[in-house]
Amino acid sequence: MSGPPLLERRLCFVLGKGGVGKSTVSAALGLLGARSGKRTLVVEVAGQERLSALFAESHVGRERESPLAPGLFGISIDVDRATEEYLADQIRMRAVVEILARSRAFHAFAAAAPGLRELVTVGKIWTLATELHPGTERPVWDLLVVDCPATGHGLALLETAGNVREMAAGGPIKDRAARIQEVVTHPAATGVAVVARPEELAVSEAIETVAGLHSRGLPVAACVLNGIAAHRFGPDDESVLHAAADAARERGDAPAGAAIAAALDHLERQAAEEALAARLAAEVDMPIAELPLLARRRVDLPAIGALADAMAAIPEPVLC
Repeated sequence: MSGPPLLERRLCFVLGKGGVGKSTVSAALGLLGARSGKRTLVVEVAGQERLSALFAESHVGRERESPLAPGLFGISIDVDRATEEYLADQIRMRAVVEILARSRAFHAFAAAAPGLRELVTVGKIWTLATELHPGTERPVWDLLVVDCPATGHGLALLETAGNVREMAAGGPIKDRAARIQEVVTHPAATGVAVVARPEELAVSEAIETVAGLHSRGLPVAACVLNGIAAHRFGPDDESVLHAAADAARERGDAPAGAAIAAALDHLERQAAEEALAARLAAEVDMPIAELPLLARRRVDLPAIGALADAMAAIPEPVLC
């Protein structure tokens, strides 16, 4: 499925296994988009609320967008509030909506209804993506980056509109689902970035995720390998290091031996990461955007800026 680089599309969904740095990558993509002159919104779903910590904001809003950096904003989608907005749009009787919103039974039903929370969430994202400035044809947002929940729930979010479109008999729900599905599956408008770390399980899940997205007709635009350690050694260095380790043992030089052992450990990790990156590139059949491992105590705005710099420096036009 072809299309422009990821950040040239209006809507970017970021998927990945828990713990691979998906939220950090989403924030860096958003910052890179804002730096390029796009009015950019990073969207959190499923109550993740990580943007506040990443950008040192006291609270990223649920009702309106919060400024994070020049040209960059964030919002956390409140599913209950989005459900109320959807009901208000469909029922058009505010008093009835308020009664439902206060009803515990209704909230229990909404939580249990298959796909409702995902449909409401993706519907809110679609509304933000298609929102226009009043009286103009100019979109409010040039780019939306959606930090999806972990892979299984993220896939459910992306495919729910298509499922509802197929199952609904007709009426406004089917029509709305069809419009959402049209945007989500259009490779010129939407792209999915799959994030992994250079670890066996994460890479295997990323490969399965890309295959699953293709089988569902969803536009995979990029694969990101996050947390690559700096490559400090070349292919001829292993034999030199082993010889130096032998010499250190013969001399009884414990400090030198420990330093060389650390270098050999790094070399082993480097080789493993190179093999995993090669496997990922071969099996997803697309260029891989490799991001460096950041040696920081905490991930904050400077760290996100460093990742955005790394993204901008990628030679292949994978992201922008």
